[in-house]
Amino acid sequence: MHTAFRFEKTKERIGILTFDLPNSRVNKFSTPVMQELNDSLAELAKMKDLKCLIIRSAKPGFFIVGADIKEIEAIHEVQQGFDVSRNGQLVFDKVTKLPYPSVAVIDGTCMGGGTEFSLACTYRLATDNPKTKIALPEVNLGIFPGWGGTQRLPRLIGLQRSLGIILTGKSLDGKKAYRTGLVDKLIPKELVDEAALEFAHAVIRGENVLLKSKRKQKGLLPYLLEKNFIGRSIVYRIAHKSILKNTKGHYPAPIEALKSVRKGFCKSLEKGLLIEAKLFSKLIGTPISNNLINIFNWTEEVKKMNGTPNPEIKPLEIKKIATLGAGIMGGGIAQLFASRGIPVRVKDINYDAVAKAYEQASRVLNSKLKRRRINQLEYSHILSHITATIDYSGFRNIDFVVEAIIEDIEIKKKVFKELEENINENTIVVSNTSSLLIEDMAAVFQNPARFVGMHFFNPVHKMPLVEVVRGKNSSEEAIATTFGLAKKLGKTPVVVNDGPGFLVNRLLVPYMVEAVSLLEEGYSVVNIDKTMIQFGMPMGPIELFDEVGIDVAYKVAKILSKSMGSRMAESNVLEKMVNANKFGKKNNNGFYIYEGRKKRVDPKIGKYIQIQNPSDLTKEELIKRMVYPMVNEAARCLKDNIVKRPQDVDLAMIFGTGFAPFRGGLLNYADSEGIDEVVRHLDKFTESIGSRFKPCDMLIKIQKSSKNFYTFFDQN
Repeated sequence: MHTAFRFEKTKERIGILTFDLPNSRVNKFSTPVMQELNDSLAELAKMKDLKCLIIRSAKPGFFIVGADIKEIEAIHEVQQGFDVSRNGQLVFDKVTKLPYPSVAVIDGTCMGGGTEFSLACTYRLATDNPKTKIALPEVNLGIFPGWGGTQRLPRLIGLQRSLGIILTGKSLDGKKAYRTGLVDKLIPKELVDEAALEFAHAVIRGENVLLKSKRKQKGLLPYLLEKNFIGRSIVYRIAHKSILKNTKGHYPAPIEALKSVRKGFCKSLEKGLLIEAKLFSKLIGTPISNNLINIFNWTEEVKKMNGTPNPEIKPLEIKKIATLGAGIMGGGIAQLFASRGIPVRVKDINYDAVAKAYEQASRVLNSKLKRRRINQLEYSHILSHITATIDYSGFRNIDFVVEAIIEDIEIKKKVFKELEENINENTIVVSNTSSLLIEDMAAVFQNPARFVGMHFFNPVHKMPLVEVVRGKNSSEEAIATTFGLAKKLGKTPVVVNDGPGFLVNRLLVPYMVEAVSLLEEGYSVVNIDKTMIQFGMPMGPIELFDEVGIDVAYKVAKILSKSMGSRMAESNVLEKMVNANKFGKKNNNGFYIYEGRKKRVDPKIGKYIQIQNPSDLTKEELIKRMVYPMVNEAARCLKDNIVKRPQDVDLAMIFGTGFAPFRGGLLNYADSEGIDEVVRHLDKFTESIGSRFKPCDMLIKIQKSSKNFYTFFDQN
């Protein structure tokens, strides 16, 4: 019985196949659905009287989101992977071989297998709906398009354009998809059905519907690069070099995807598809793919959560927002809200200070403008959502206030006391503090239930994590509202309980301070940073000091030393650098000297570092020396109930610090290393260096249970 697809035929003999998966908000391909599609296409192939077939979705905002991830997770054998790839290819091939043209009508999200299905059709239409996003994101799951994507797309739009889509997983909106030739026509969302029928009629009439097609790049250069062996070799070599630059060689999927394109492009489609299936089967079920799929599942879970144990809690509607503080963080946060169409009022002590918020917002928007992410009209429209003030005028109508002023508890308390007198009783107030306790600040509020931590990471417009910090008296409604707002901003929120440094900074401090300690043992800035980049971090810990701001890092470390002093290496390197006005990237002068986009280690950095107790560690020992203390601290965080689950730690570390996604996060990495191995090295460091490495009680408890982090907390 057909349940996911329904068919109808117009009097002009145009067939309409509608994908409408029962009991689901989206359309996706599972084994039963693929079987039903196969059967439907077999029946359609017999309908010789049809003149054209339109394929559409009945799901608002969605075309097809791709394959069922749960089924991909269940594949562990190479032969299974090959069979899944080959079967999908054969089903989609039936679309291509229909005795009449087919038109895929994409209105909404079209991902992975959905995009590959559309590529098998004769034509593709996309709407101007903002929700229309088309992509082949499989490389982000440690695999690559295995249902024809690496073979059909290059043949459709050429090598260079297709590699930019296949190897990165980036999505294209309808306009970009049309400009690249991925779709043949852009149609209005409001008239999607009428436009699709009109296009089908034009096809039947024999009109040149591809008259304005951008499928093939024109000009001498594309011809020279794609129509001969030498040119293609250059394209492949450049692509390979780009992959290694972006992935540092840690992710095999883009390399294998490139190999699939390279080996199959000049062969017949049938031979190319076989090559694709064979290479695809080697990636699916690997540890890297499993780790990346786990991360995908975690982010999907976040989308369904409200941040509280009670799913019935509803967030308040937020229409107007204010930020206190107009520095880099305040301006960045204001830009973020304004970019989502939310009016935001920025307050600071004078208009010179407020102007900095506009400067920061303009800086971010100018970058988007240069990269054509927005146009001039959108640029102006976003800035128009930001208004400024040096008093509390207009604050009675504000629904949500974000504080981003100086990291000084007494100043914050004074500001909060003033603020509460100038807002309405329903206004939620959040602090962007990175190190001060929410409970301490909440003490000045007459209604502390309205107060929550909302910790953004710098740079605000790039870093995907937001820590939503639950204070002792924070209401569930305030948590749910803050959590929901973070998602609306395109961020990934993780709820953490109040505590020194919350979660991410608490874990980062021992890592970064240990890196400074290694400088004092004679290791170079380049050696330390290069080691951790090779490990999989987006940047080394020394460069991270410059990125965060050495003055900020010093202040945070000083605050956290009150609670973590015994677990931190002692050093005066940061203090010396702050006193010398070496603040890092913000003034182009830190451990590195910054000149435009280039950086070099400060040749005078040695005068701030006193070499003591030189050591001779291998690269592997250097990694363990910096990473294992984070594992130890994470065990303490779980014991202290800062978060409840290992996956919360891993999600926060991946999205807040860029901790190597291919390793699955900090605690997944620890589990892969083995808890015995972690404890053994921490004991070794304790004996040779000091008590700050001593394994904590929770880590020992996990070790004695003969479990790892994920299995231990799954059953406790």
